[in-house]
Amino acid sequence: MSNGLRGSRGTLGEPQKARRTDKPRGSFDGKYGNEAFRAIRDKRNKRSVWTVSTKPLKEAHFAVYPEDLIEPCVLAGCPLDGVVLDPFFGSGTTGLVSLKHDRNFIGIELNSEYIKIAEKRLSKVQLELIHELG
Repeated sequence: MSNGLRGSRGTLGEPQKARRTDKPRGSFDGKYGNEAFRAIRDKRNKRSVWTVSTKPLKEAHFAVYPEDLIEPCVLAGCPLDGVVLDPFFGSGTTGLVSLKHDRNFIGIELNSEYIKIAEKRLSKVQLELIHELG
C-alpha cells in the first residue's frame, strides 16, 4: 500500500516500471519505424532559425544572400511556371533560384551597378539551362 506521495517516477513506495528495452537508446527504429519524427528532420517544416552558410560574391554588394536561403521560399511559395516578385533585386539571387527551378521572376532594382551584376549572373544561368535542353 502506498502513502500517496508522488514523485517524478511514480508513487513513493511502489516498484519502478521497467524502462523500454525493445529499442536501443538513440535509435530511430521504433513503433513507427524509420519514419519516426526524429528520423525525418530534413523533411519536416522549417523552424524559426535556419542554418545557412554564407557564399560571398566578389562583384556584388555586401548584402548578397546565399541561394540556399531563398530556395525553400521560392519552392514553397511559387508553383512551377509561376512568377516570383523581388522588389529589392540586388545581385539577382532570387531570379537565379527562380530560373533554376522553372519559375519566372520580376526583379525591381534602382541601382544600375547591381542591375549589371544581376544581368551577368542571370545570363550564365540561362546559358546553362539552354545547354541542358540541347
